[in-house]
Amino acid sequence: MKSVRIIVLLLFFYSLLSYANNQVSVVSIDSLSYAQFNAGDWDGLIETAELAEKNNIDFKWLQQRVGYAYFVKKQYYKSMRHYEKALDYDDDDDEISRLYLYYNGLYTGRTAFARFQASQLSEITLTEVSEKQYRLIDAVDLEYSYKMPDHPATHQGHYKRLGLNSQLGFKLNIYQSFSTFNQNTDTTQTRQNEYFVLLGWNPVAKTNISIGYHYVGSKVVYGADTFNYPGNIFYGKITRQLNRFDLAVSGASFKNDWLDSKQLGVHLGVNFAGSNNINLTSSYYRIIETGLDYSYGRNVFKQTAGIMLFNKLWTEAYVNLGNLNQFIDNNGLYFYNSLDPTTFRTGISGFWYVCKPLTIYLNYNYDTKKIFTDNLFYNQHSITGGLIWKI
Repeated sequence: MKSVRIIVLLLFFYSLLSYANNQVSVVSIDSLSYAQFNAGDWDGLIETAELAEKNNIDFKWLQQRVGYAYFVKKQYYKSMRHYEKALDYDDDDDEISRLYLYYNGLYTGRTAFARFQASQLSEITLTEVSEKQYRLIDAVDLEYSYKMPDHPATHQGHYKRLGLNSQLGFKLNIYQSFSTFNQNTDTTQTRQNEYFVLLGWNPVAKTNISIGYHYVGSKVVYGADTFNYPGNIFYGKITRQLNRFDLAVSGASFKNDWLDSKQLGVHLGVNFAGSNNINLTSSYYRIIETGLDYSYGRNVFKQTAGIMLFNKLWTEAYVNLGNLNQFIDNNGLYFYNSLDPTTFRTGISGFWYVCKPLTIYLNYNYDTKKIFTDNLFYNQHSITGGLIWKI
C-alpha cells in the first residue's frame, strides 16, 4: 500500500511538471488516474479529471474512474453524469457503466431509471444484484388514515387502502389500489369506494410516461334517501429527468353526472445527492370546474421538501395553497371531493426503512376546511399510518 502511494505521488508531480511544460497527454492522465483509482485517492482522481478537461483530454476509462470516485463519495448525480459520458464511447457493450448507472438510480430513489439500466445488463449480473425482469407481485402496501375534525357536526373519518405493484418488464410498471372512505355528519352518512390503476413506461432512460384511471363511487345517505354519484378520472403525466432536475407536465379529467373538472399541473423538482438526498419539488395546478349552472377556474400550489436522515428515515414536509375541491394528487392516487373542501393543507411524513423488504410510514396532516353553504371554517387533523412490503 505504501509503494502504491509513492507511485501516485510521483505520477502526480510528473503530471504537474508536464502541465507546466504544456505537455499534459492522454498517457500521463491515464497513468495518474489509474494509480489514483487503485489507491482510492478519490479527491486526487477528481482533480486529475478536471485537469484533463482543461486540456481537452477525455477517454472512456477516465470517465468510468471519476464516475466511481463520485459514487464512493455519494455524489450520485455527478457519478451518473460521468458514467453516461462513458457510454458515449461504447453504448452496446459497457456492463460496468450500466451497472453503476443502475446503482446510482437506486440510491437516488429513481427506480424506473434503475430498471431501465437493468434491461441492458447480462443475466449473470442481474442474478448478482437480485433483479428480475418480471414480478407479478413486486410490492404490497397497506394504509389507514384517521381524520379528526373540530367541527361539532362532523364526525371522525376513516380511510383504508390496499395497493399492489407489479413489474411487467424492465421498462413497464403497473400499480393498482383499492380504497374506501367513510365519514358522517349529524344529518348524512358518506361512503366512497375507489379503484385506481396507473401504468408507467420508460421509453428511454430518463423519460417516464404514466397513464392512469381512477373510479370514484360515492354514496350519500340523507335520512331515508340514498344518492349515488359514480365518477371517472383519467390521468396522464410525462416526466423528464435532466441530471438532478425533474421536469413534468400532468393532466387529469374528472367527470360524473353533474360535474366536469379538468386539471393541468406543471412540476419542477431539484435533487441534491450525498448522505441526505435532499429533494425540493414545486407544483402548480390550474383547475377548471364546470357544474350544471356554473364554471370557474382556480389555482393550487404545492411545495414539498424531503431529506434522508440516518440513512434509514426519509422525511418529507409539504404545504398546499388553494381550494382543493376536485383535486387530484400523488400521480392520480388521491382524489379530494367534499362539500367542505380544504383551503389550506400542511403536513409531514416519515418513511422508515426497517429492513430490505419492509418500510413503515407515518403521516400527520393539518387541514383548514370551509363549508361554503355557511361560509364557516373549521380545522381537521389526520393521522395516517401504513407499511410497504417489497416481495
